[in-house]
Amino acid sequence: MKAKIHFPSSFTWILLILIAGSCSNMRYLEEGQQLYTGSDIKIESEEKIKNKSEVSSELSRVIRPQPNNRFLVWRPRLWFYNVAGEDPSTRLGKWLRNNVGRPPVLWEDFSMNRSLRLMENRLFNMGFFDPQITYDINEKKNKASVDFVVSLKPAFTINEIFFIESDDAIATNINESKKESLIKPGETYSLSLLREERGRIARHLRDLGYYYFQDDFLLFRADTSVAERTVDLRLTIKPNTPSNALRKYKIRNVYVTTTHSLHTRDEQQVDTLEMDNGLYLVNNQDLFKPHTIKNAVFFVQDKEYSTRDHDLTLNHLMGLGVFQFVNLRFIEVENDGKSALDVRILLTPMDKKTLSAELRGVTKSTGFTGPGMSLSFSNRNFLSGAENFILKLDGAFETLIGQGERRTSSLEAGASAELSVPRFIVPFSMAEVSSRYIPQTRMLLSFNFMNRTDAFSVSSIRSQFGYEWRQSVTSSYRLYPFIFNVFSLGTVSEQYEEFFSQEVLLRRGLFEQFILGSEFSYTWNTQLRERRKHAWYFNINLDMSGNIAYLLIDGLNLGTQQEEGGYGILNQSFSQFSKTDFDLRYYLDIGNRQKIVTRVAAGIGIPYGNSTTLPYVKLFTTGGSNSIRAFHPRSLGPGSYTTPEERAGSFDIYQSGDIKLELNAEYRVSFNNVIKGALFADAGNVWNINEREGAPGGKFDSDLFLSQIALGTGVGLRFDFTFFILRFDLAFPLAVPYDGSESYFQSIKPLDGSWRRNNLLLNLAIGYPF
Repeated sequence: MKAKIHFPSSFTWILLILIAGSCSNMRYLEEGQQLYTGSDIKIESEEKIKNKSEVSSELSRVIRPQPNNRFLVWRPRLWFYNVAGEDPSTRLGKWLRNNVGRPPVLWEDFSMNRSLRLMENRLFNMGFFDPQITYDINEKKNKASVDFVVSLKPAFTINEIFFIESDDAIATNINESKKESLIKPGETYSLSLLREERGRIARHLRDLGYYYFQDDFLLFRADTSVAERTVDLRLTIKPNTPSNALRKYKIRNVYVTTTHSLHTRDEQQVDTLEMDNGLYLVNNQDLFKPHTIKNAVFFVQDKEYSTRDHDLTLNHLMGLGVFQFVNLRFIEVENDGKSALDVRILLTPMDKKTLSAELRGVTKSTGFTGPGMSLSFSNRNFLSGAENFILKLDGAFETLIGQGERRTSSLEAGASAELSVPRFIVPFSMAEVSSRYIPQTRMLLSFNFMNRTDAFSVSSIRSQFGYEWRQSVTSSYRLYPFIFNVFSLGTVSEQYEEFFSQEVLLRRGLFEQFILGSEFSYTWNTQLRERRKHAWYFNINLDMSGNIAYLLIDGLNLGTQQEEGGYGILNQSFSQFSKTDFDLRYYLDIGNRQKIVTRVAAGIGIPYGNSTTLPYVKLFTTGGSNSIRAFHPRSLGPGSYTTPEERAGSFDIYQSGDIKLELNAEYRVSFNNVIKGALFADAGNVWNINEREGAPGGKFDSDLFLSQIALGTGVGLRFDFTFFILRFDLAFPLAVPYDGSESYFQSIKPLDGSWRRNNLLLNLAIGYPF
C-alpha cells in the first residue's frame, strides 16, 4: 500500500509562530546585552577514543552557566519570564515570572576560565590527563555562543592495583575481598570507579564489624610512570583515621521499643520482655505479638555488627507497614573488656484504625460526567501481627453530556474486604525467596454492580487468595493460585435484548460463565535503582482458568452438560481460557532534562474447551488517555470494524478483541520542577482470533493487520505537584483503520473548524501514560 501524507501549510505557520516567539525574547534585552545560547563541543583525536559521545555529553553538563532551556527553536521559560513583565501586578503574572519563568542567561554571566577549568577536571576524572582545549566565540548583535575543540589522546588505563601491604587485621580483611574488586586491569581510569570501589570496601568492612569505618578513610595513590598511558593504583588507609574505625564491634543487647513517641525524649521502661538471648521487647503494652517483632530483627547477641543485618532490620520493620518511623541508635559499651554495641530500636506506630472518605468528580473523554464517593476503613494491626484489614465502599453516578438528545447514565457500586498478612501462609515449609523483603499473603472478597441504561446491568462477586513478594529492588512477583469470579447479567435494554436473543453463545460466554483460575505476574523495573541514562520496565502476566475443573469434570463426569454446550456446575458454566500479555518500556535520559520513552504492549487470549469466547472482563480494548490518545476509550477495533450507524454513540460490546498490539513513543522535556512538556505518537489496535458475525473485519489477518494499525500523535502539558501529576494530552489521528479511504494516512487540516471538531481530542488524566 502506498501511503500519501498531506502536509498543509499550517505546519509552516506553527514553525513561524515558534520562531517568532524565539525572536520576541531578544527584544527584551537591554542595549549591549547578548543572550548566551549555548556551547558546541567537538572532540578531535589522532587515535580512536572510546565513548566519544559520552565524553562530549559529560563536558556539556559541566559548563557553567547552562543556557536557557530550548524546546525546538523556542525558549519557553525565558518567554514566560519576559511576557509576565518586569513587575507583574497580578498573582498569575508573579507566578509565571517567579515560578515558571527563568531570567535570561547573558553572555556577560559566562566565565570562560571557570568552564575551561571544570572541563579539564572532568576530563582528568575520566582518565584524560593531558587534554588540550581551544575555543572560538561566536558573537552576533544580541546572541553569543562558544565552539570548543577538545584534542585528546587515548585515556589512561589501569595497569595494576595493589592492595594494602600489611599484616594488620583490617588490612587482611580488605585484601580478602580482592576478587570482588570493581577495578580490573585494562579498564579506563575513572575517578567515579575509584569512589565506587572505596564504597564497596567500606561496606565490606562494616559487614565484618567495623561499625565506624567510612569510605573517606581510604586513599588511592596513582603512579603513571610504569608504562605508556597506564596507571598503577595503590590502596592505603589514611594515617589520621580514628582508632575506633580500625576495630570490630560485636552486638551485646538489642532493645526494641514499639510505642516510642517523637515528642518524648526519655521514656521509662515500664515492662521488658526477653524474646531471645539479648533481644528485649520494651513497653509493648500487648500491641504486637512478640514473634512478629522478633522475626523482623536480624541483630544477634555476640555477633559482629553487619551493615546487612542493619539494612534487613530496617527493611523488615518498615515493610510491616505499621510503623511511621523506625530509628536505630547504637551505643558503644564494653562487654567482657572488649568493645561492643547496644542497639536501641525505637518504633513509632501509625494509628491502628483509620476511617477515610473521598468525594470526587469525574469527567471522561467518552462524555460521561458525574460524582463519585469512596469510604474506607482500615485496621493496620488487625490480629496483633501487623496484618492489614481494609473495608471499602465505592459508588459513582455518571451521565452522558454533549451528545444532543441522547440520554444515558451509568451507575456503579461496590464493596470489598481485603486482609494482608506479612508472611507466606502455606501448608508446607518454604524457603525464603528473599531475606531482604517481607512477602505478603493477600485475601480478597468483593462485590461490584454496574448499570448502563443504554446497555445492561452486570453484578459480580470476586474472591481471591495469593501471594506478593519482591526478590530484589527491581524484581517483584504476584501469584494468585485461587481466583473465583462469578457474573450475573441483570436488566438488559431493548436493543441488547434483541441482540442477546440472537447471540446466545456470546451472551453466555461474556457474562454467564464463572471464572475459576489462577494468575501470575512478574515485574522488572530498573527505575527503582539510582538514576541512570538507560532504564527499563518489563511486566508479563499469565492468566489461566477452568483447566483443572474441565479435566476433573470431563474425566470423572462430575458436571452437567449445558443446553448451549459445555459443562457446568450448579447450572452455571465455567470459563476455560489462557491469556498472556506483556508491557515493555525503555527510558533514555538524553540530558538537559529531556527523555525519550518508548513502549511495546501486546497480548493474546485463547478460549477453548468449555468456552467459545473470553469473558468480557478479560477481553482487550484500546484507545484512551493511557493508550492511543487520538481515540476515545474502547473506540478502536477489532481490526477495521466500526460501530454501525444504528448503534453509533451507544455502548458497543463488539469493540474488544482477543489480540492486542500497542506501540508508543514520547519525547519529554522539563521546563522546571513543575511544568513538563511532551510530543508523542501512538499506534495499535485489537483483533479477534475468529471472525464474529457482529464484528466484520475484526479477525486477525497477517496480510492485513499492518493496514489496520491506528496511528495518532499530539502534544502534552504536564504539571508535577510531587504527590500527583496532572496531565493534558491533545491528540489527533494520523491513520484510522475503519475510514475506508485508499490512503493509509489521513489529511491534516488544523485550520478547518470541522476537522478540529472531529479529530482533536483532549485527554485529561492523572500520572504519566507509561
